[in-house]
Amino acid sequence: MKLKGYTLWLVPTGEAFEKFNNLIQRLSKQYYAPVFRPHVTLLGEFLQTEEECIEKTKELVKGQKSFTLELGQIYYEDFFFRTLFVKAKITEELQALHDRAKQIFNMTNIPQYMAHLSLLYGTFPVELKEKIIKEIGRDQSAQWEVNKVTLIKGGEVDDWQIVGEFPFKIF
Repeated sequence: MKLKGYTLWLVPTGEAFEKFNNLIQRLSKQYYAPVFRPHVTLLGEFLQTEEECIEKTKELVKGQKSFTLELGQIYYEDFFFRTLFVKAKITEELQALHDRAKQIFNMTNIPQYMAHLSLLYGTFPVELKEKIIKEIGRDQSAQWEVNKVTLIKGGEVDDWQIVGEFPFKIF
């Protein structure tokens, strides 16, 4: 499966990064699925040039204060990139950052934001997803302080590249 254009990620840090990175690695190996870096997508698949994306991401982080991102329960869908995922709590700060990103990147006509951290990509039967949840536990609560946005160049999962990390800049 392929992502078009560029995407903005919020990447976990510290214990949250270790926890989800290890889990993604294990599940990907066990179920022959793509391996990817843990992240919560802030905004996805915009088609501007790389230079425009860099400039717009710099604009996005200007004046942005850090905030806590909280994850909770595991869910699943019948969609490659949301096969198995942990839902994020939509706080005022997270929604405001998403809304600002939509405005800056001129992507206002997109579905409602459903912040999540994927654990597994692919197409798997519901029974297998339920089995995995039973094994690892539905509650995957974690949190971290978000203080930067990561710009990613899309393509096939194995080809995703970090264009840059943009720390929040408070005046």
